Amino acid sequence: MRKYLFITLLTLFALSCGTPAAAAGESLTAADLPVETVTQPAVKNESPKSATTSTTMLYVSATMHIESQPDSWPKDVDAFLAFIQQLTDAGVRLSIGADVGWLTGGLRVQEIIQRTSAMGVQWDVHAHKQSDRAKAAYLLAKYGATPTSVISGMQISEFDKARKPSSYKGYTWTPKVVWGGVACIGHRPGCDDTSIVLYRPTSSAKYTVHDPKGNIVRVGNTDHQLATAESLLAQIEAGAYSVPMLSFTIMIEPETLLIVNSDDGLTEILAFVEQVKENPNLRFATIEETAQAWVAAGSVPIQIP
Repeated sequence: MRKYLFITLLTLFALSCGTPAAAAGESLTAADLPVETVTQPAVKNESPKSATTSTTMLYVSATMHIESQPDSWPKDVDAFLAFIQQLTDAGVRLSIGADVGWLTGGLRVQEIIQRTSAMGVQWDVHAHKQSDRAKAAYLLAKYGATPTSVISGMQISEFDKARKPSSYKGYTWTPKVVWGGVACIGHRPGCDDTSIVLYRPTSSAKYTVHDPKGNIVRVGNTDHQLATAESLLAQIEAGAYSVPMLSFTIMIEPETLLIVNSDDGLTEILAFVEQVKENPNLRFATIEETAQAWVAAGSVPIQIP
């Protein structure tokens, strides 16, 4: 009996020495706990998709600019339409900015506008002259689309004029959103603003100053690259931002069907969509839908260079 009692007491003594006890009213710290040895199985971390607690949403849009110059027009209309069909079928929200040169002289223009509109594509107003914006909106409406309120690209110096309603042949177009914005012509280094922004610009002179009462929502465009979108999403999942939402735009060249300044095309875009489609921190939305979501979320201004 004494032998069993001695063994029991020895066991209890050993257990009490194995893990330091906390003093009354104290909790154990990491330093008090035993260190995991290398022979123990490593604990698997949950994927960011399921582990994230961030409430910031990344709104991803896609766009194209069909310029007035023929070298920017779709080279193969059937291939162009098939490309857009696959994008929209995958869930990508696309809007296209059309300039008056293509709208008045392009090949199968009305067919492209009507068929893509049926796929869910929105048509923005893209023009290099203020006087052409209402004309572009008029032609889009004439061909069967409902033009959005998006100024799809402009020179920052013309913002004060561009923000006002304009008319063509009795048709009045009223802008509510601006996407892009360049400091100089030609997309030369330093001309394009690739920041991530959602705010209301004050004026041409104070373009980066938020005016809560401004009539135009600016949606920032970034550098358009898929790798940047992936990096931004990872930052959101890691809790780097506390704002309700951020925006990102994938920009595709209509003549090559590749992302600008990249060799990424349909295969890479669809792979990206497949990778992120279940992520709770990402939404696909057009440029106009992104602006509308920002207003609905409280219009918290954000500017990330």
